[in-house]
Amino acid sequence: MRFLMACIFILAMALFAFAQNLSNTKATVTNNVSPNRVINSESKEYQKLRMDGFNALYNMDYKSAQAKFTQMTQILPEHPAGHFYLATNYWLELLNSSRRLQTDLYSSESFYVDTKDKVDEKVDKEFRRLLAISLEKAEANIKKNPKDVESIYYQGAAHGLMASYEATVTRSFFSALRHGSKSVDLHRQVIELNPNYIDAYLTIGVYDYIAGSLPFAVKILATIGGIRGSKERGLEELNLVTEKGLYAQDDARVLLITLYGRENKNVEILNLLEILSNKYPQNYLFKIERANTLVKLNRATESYQLFEELLKDKNAQKAADLIHYQYAEAFANQGRNSDALREFQKVKNINGSSPELITRAYLRAGQMLDLLTKRSEATLEYQTVLKRENVFDSHEQAKKYLQKPYVIVKGS
Repeated sequence: MRFLMACIFILAMALFAFAQNLSNTKATVTNNVSPNRVINSESKEYQKLRMDGFNALYNMDYKSAQAKFTQMTQILPEHPAGHFYLATNYWLELLNSSRRLQTDLYSSESFYVDTKDKVDEKVDKEFRRLLAISLEKAEANIKKNPKDVESIYYQGAAHGLMASYEATVTRSFFSALRHGSKSVDLHRQVIELNPNYIDAYLTIGVYDYIAGSLPFAVKILATIGGIRGSKERGLEELNLVTEKGLYAQDDARVLLITLYGRENKNVEILNLLEILSNKYPQNYLFKIERANTLVKLNRATESYQLFEELLKDKNAQKAADLIHYQYAEAFANQGRNSDALREFQKVKNINGSSPELITRAYLRAGQMLDLLTKRSEATLEYQTVLKRENVFDSHEQAKKYLQKPYVIVKGS
């Protein structure tokens, strides 16, 4: 189960690199040109819409991104890119609204418990519709030209995006693994057709990292089954994209932030986050991640200052619940339990707070109260958790701490 969890953790965050499919389109125009390649139909206007939409997406302006990507579908109806980006935009906006865009969520075992999430049928249907259209267009182009590199890339990207959606939204982990595996296979085909398609190494790099991270016993079985990889090679491939990728440099940076987190390379994470924060000033998530990383580097004062700045940032007020929650976690990390409790309590009272985050805040508030030896108050928080809809393993955790107070295990 830990192997599955590790794989899904990477898959779930891998397509945070949502723009990987922008790839090496310009670089490949002069190589292996054939009359039926979808890239040949791209105009400067089309490419500008792509970049403008991409920048809007990274700046969390989902409405503007949607408008740009919709225009792409109108200019080139046969191109799979427009609908792919629309599906990506839809997915990321959904994750943001449910507060599932912070990396620490996917490093928690609670996220991977065997419970099913209730997904809005209309939301689920629309995402799948958009992605199906993109996949259909890619496959149609490939039938015309089996060596249409860009269409093969989008075909693989569509499966990769579905893997991320299944992992992060529906939490259907085995389905995510199937789609993720297919995505890697297709992007290996892209490299075989054009070794200079550098951005395709995003998916391959993640695969190599996962395969190289397996426990020794599992790795032996995986090798017998033809699965081979290397953590070092995977990180090298992703760094290659940051250095030589045309459009996916920032995508690789986002991936490396996630993987470096597993390697406790917090200095490297901070450097990447500073680059991204400066480039996309409206993306408050990068600033939250910076604040969290500063705490891990024992630079708590700087972290708290950044959280205070975020709370005063008008653009970030739409995510005030998440900021307070992460601020609380920063305090808890430093053993400042009273301050952490205060921030967790604020999450519940913010108008428009994510219901999912509120439940998690009740659970964490109970834990802080236990650490403060306020047992009767702690039990009230746990009882409230049980009255709310189950989030991951929140009910299981609440029942556990109703029976026995929460304590921090040294070395955990």
